[in-house]
Amino acid sequence: MYKLLLLFVIVISSLDADLAKLVKFKYVSPHGEEIKISKDVKLIIATFEKDSGALANSYFDEQEPTYLQRHHAVFIADINKMPTIITKMFALPKLRKYKHPIFINYDEKFEEAATSKEGKITILYIEEEKIKEISYVSTQQELKEAIEK
Repeated sequence: MYKLLLLFVIVISSLDADLAKLVKFKYVSPHGEEIKISKDVKLIIATFEKDSGALANSYFDEQEPTYLQRHHAVFIADINKMPTIITKMFALPKLRKYKHPIFINYDEKFEEAATSKEGKITILYIEEEKIKEISYVSTQQELKEAIEK
């Protein structure tokens, strides 16, 4: 019950939050280049676990390379919990092979700002630089519908 209440408070406090709180985090590409979230972004797709990240990457890999940009979306892979050796030896080499842009986050506080649910992909809908809606998806079809709605 306590976890449910805490999740509710976090989600409610995240709504109408300023996009600036997500922009302030440092993001890098799989190649190590620093990248920034554009102010014209309308959708932030975030993953916090291996399985949800694999599901998102698999879906994006089937799309054309500009799919995310056309939908004013960014994909953030939060890998701060992954051991450094695993990140360097396995995760980054795999992520470098994808044709879609991936914003990698290493900051443990990102999950508080973006909120997450176990086994789900977090979708943040942005309007006028504010988070207006948060949803969670767990299938490629739900991901497609969330992006293309």
